[in-house]
Amino acid sequence: MIGAFSEAFELLLSGDPALWDVIFRSLWVSSAASVLAMVTAIPLAVLLGTIPFPGRWVINTVVGSFQAIPAVVVGLLVYLLLTKQGPLGDLRLLFTSWAILIAQFILVLPMAVALVTGRMRDLWRRFGDLYRLDGASFGTRMRALFVMAPGPVIVVGLTVFGRAISEVGAAIIVGGNLEYATRVLTTAIKLEVEQGKLAEALAFGAVLLLLALIVNLSARLVTAVLPEQDLERK
Repeated sequence: MIGAFSEAFELLLSGDPALWDVIFRSLWVSSAASVLAMVTAIPLAVLLGTIPFPGRWVINTVVGSFQAIPAVVVGLLVYLLLTKQGPLGDLRLLFTSWAILIAQFILVLPMAVALVTGRMRDLWRRFGDLYRLDGASFGTRMRALFVMAPGPVIVVGLTVFGRAISEVGAAIIVGGNLEYATRVLTTAIKLEVEQGKLAEALAFGAVLLLLALIVNLSARLVTAVLPEQDLERK
């Protein structure tokens, strides 16, 4: 076991092209999926958090429930969309990195919407009357979210990224775990363990743990630099 850890460390320092290809692909796919999810979630959160309309509670309940949707189910749904017989089959995206990006986007979007909506609802409960008196437009409400709570929004984005890069089920189903094409950190770990290559699996696992540490430290740093002054800190 000690030998496997030592070999894993050597692999990380060796500049192995296959290893770094997996790392860079994981980073760009999950980063892109997280950014797209946040860009989509913020206007939806402003709508669900500040504008009352019939059935809003139903939508919030469904979105909250979808936070727990299994990754393999998302992978299956995206597979059905992108397969040759599916409605998007002509795009030929199945078993590409774009398919993984789409699956991760769908997987993390409910989380992004639910978390940002909670923050927006809290802000609106405290300060909404001031904006309503001024006849705040939808754009003004979105700007208020960034002005009053930029830190929490960034923390949500980091949380969403952590969820995206750690999923495995959807990536295997729609990506196929193809070397130099669709292999990401989680699927690479699964493959290396199945093949008995513990050193390689540990190397990929170490990268995932390091990324988790970076995300956590970044969230704490953002919270410290951009404190929740808008929420009347105690």
